[in-house]
Amino acid sequence: MTDRLTNEELAIILAEDERRAISYRDSTLADEQEVALKFYEAEPFGDEEEGRSQIVVPVVQEVVDYMTIAVLRTMVSGDRVVEFEAQEADQDQEAAEATEAVNLAFLRHQDGYKVLHDWLKAGLIEKVCAVKVACIEEEKTVRTPMNGVPEEYLGALDEADGKIVQASQQEDGTFSLVLEQTKKIKKYVDLPIPNEEFLFATRTRHEDDAHYICHRSRKTDSDLIEMGFDRAMVEDLPNADEASLDSRETERWNDELLFGDDMSSVPGMREHWLREEYRWVDMDGDGRAELVKAFRVGRTILDWEEVEENPFVVFCPFPRPHRMVGNALSDKVMDLQRVRSVLLRQALDGTYMTNAPRMFVNETMMGDNTIDDLLTVVPGGIVRGREAPVPLYNPFDPSKSMALMELLVGEQESRTGITRLNQGLDADALNKTATGTALMQAQGQQMEEFVARNFAEAFARLLLKKLRLMIKNGDPMMVKMDGQARTVDPSRWSGDLDVSIRVGLGSGKKEQRLAYRQMVLEIQQAGHQLGLVSDKQLYNNGAGIIRDSALGNPLDYFTDPDSPEGQQLKASLPQPPPDPAVAKAQADMQATQAKTQMAASQMQFDQQRSAMELQQAQAEGAAKIQFMREESAARLQLEHDKAQAEAQLAQQQSDRDFALAQQQAERQFELDRMQAQHRHELALKQAEQLPKNRPGGELDK
Repeated sequence: MTDRLTNEELAIILAEDERRAISYRDSTLADEQEVALKFYEAEPFGDEEEGRSQIVVPVVQEVVDYMTIAVLRTMVSGDRVVEFEAQEADQDQEAAEATEAVNLAFLRHQDGYKVLHDWLKAGLIEKVCAVKVACIEEEKTVRTPMNGVPEEYLGALDEADGKIVQASQQEDGTFSLVLEQTKKIKKYVDLPIPNEEFLFATRTRHEDDAHYICHRSRKTDSDLIEMGFDRAMVEDLPNADEASLDSRETERWNDELLFGDDMSSVPGMREHWLREEYRWVDMDGDGRAELVKAFRVGRTILDWEEVEENPFVVFCPFPRPHRMVGNALSDKVMDLQRVRSVLLRQALDGTYMTNAPRMFVNETMMGDNTIDDLLTVVPGGIVRGREAPVPLYNPFDPSKSMALMELLVGEQESRTGITRLNQGLDADALNKTATGTALMQAQGQQMEEFVARNFAEAFARLLLKKLRLMIKNGDPMMVKMDGQARTVDPSRWSGDLDVSIRVGLGSGKKEQRLAYRQMVLEIQQAGHQLGLVSDKQLYNNGAGIIRDSALGNPLDYFTDPDSPEGQQLKASLPQPPPDPAVAKAQADMQATQAKTQMAASQMQFDQQRSAMELQQAQAEGAAKIQFMREESAARLQLEHDKAQAEAQLAQQQSDRDFALAQQQAERQFELDRMQAQHRHELALKQAEQLPKNRPGGELDK
């Protein structure tokens, strides 16, 4: 872990970042922006000759002013500039409050139209323009009348309650007071920054991704002290602080010469360059960079703090990929302004020469008054001399110059999309078909729609930053919602809201939107008679027509049906007699509903009957299946018992056969034994009966 950065080290880092930003600005961007400002003011090119035409065709001024008018008309044509939308179901009330509060802060608490104008026009001329959102505190004196104040309460008043500026005792002994209080009111402002005061690092792709960005402006000692900086530190600041004029600033104020503007000798009026810088830097030494907001004069850090985001939003009318600085509308036509001016100068010079040609005079033929008469150009004038002068005349054909200028006008229209048709200036368009003219106008409006879209995206980022600033620093404020004054507290908002720009993009101009509302109103009126459109929906459309027509508050023309006054008014109105056509339509509708209900009942009955039949069939099927299961089980049991009986019988038969065979074997064995014994006995008896003496000898020997 490294050591924490000191203020001196931070000042060195910021000064180096400023040097690099100024070097890039002065070497590349500043020169291009200065030239664009010169072309917008239609200043001479510097190569003009005495006695020749010096006219400059203000092409840049023409296209920039038209585009500014077209886009601003689109931006302010809606009843609301911006609308916030909820991301969660329970954020609808929060989104509605944020919409009213931000619109009020942008359009009413400041000159919001001037902010949009300066921001847009500077971007169209100078490629980019930045706006800074800020919260400032202002002291405001408020007088509060109080009636019926007891006498003992007067002594309890202190400075916090206010100063009594008027008091009178009433007949009942109480007092009528007027208290004067000085309150600090927070105000949210948007400040378009001149490009000479806006610095940023090279290779910046987006203002929110810049590792260094700065607002560099002049401030006096009094300004710095009023901003809250320490007086001793401010008074110790050095006098000189490289306060040089920028070329763009010189061009911007070239019509106002500065005499005696050095106010350094006046107490409190010493000027300094105050840098409000935003830089990603590791201040605490933890290895991770934080976004730091620092106020610096020279090498002195007046104050610094960590912040979540910088307050700048940059608009570029024609962005370039991967770059914050793109192209301006003036870039597309500056060369055309130069060429058209040269051609028109030549055409005018040719006309001058044709109408007042140069003369050749023979010196021997001149009289005393010849030269004076030639120099005095008077229609029908007389030139006195001994012989008539000879004009030096070359035939002049301005049609070629005019044709070439017309060609360049077409080139200008193709580059900018600003044509004579969508400006309504081409008389020949009356001879074209309405469809063809509309298609050509729509094609010409593509360019301004593209610029308006880019401006709207930048405007959305600005209002999101304004919303987050109000949430961070917001005090309760009074807004008007649905015609009723209500106090809202921005600090209670979550801040994760979506923003929708309502500037007429995709919905046409105000006149077209009013025509659409009128068409919808006719359909609503027919639907209202049939009960398909509510009173509230009719009121919403009528209120939208009043707002789009810029006729003031819709409540001055209509009564909100949801308000107590609307409920009372609706209850007091007599019920109109039913319209026969409406009654017939209602009767037909009721008959249709009855038929539909009967058909639905019949369908429900059929469904119930089908369900019962299905249930019965399912029960019968289940019974059959159960019977078959029981029958199969009985058959299996019977076959099993039969098999067991047959097996038992077979076993018994086998046992009997075995016993019988055993008995037979035993009897046979006994019989054989008895036969053998009998044979033995017989043999013995026979042996005893044989003679012992016989031939061959006795048997027992």
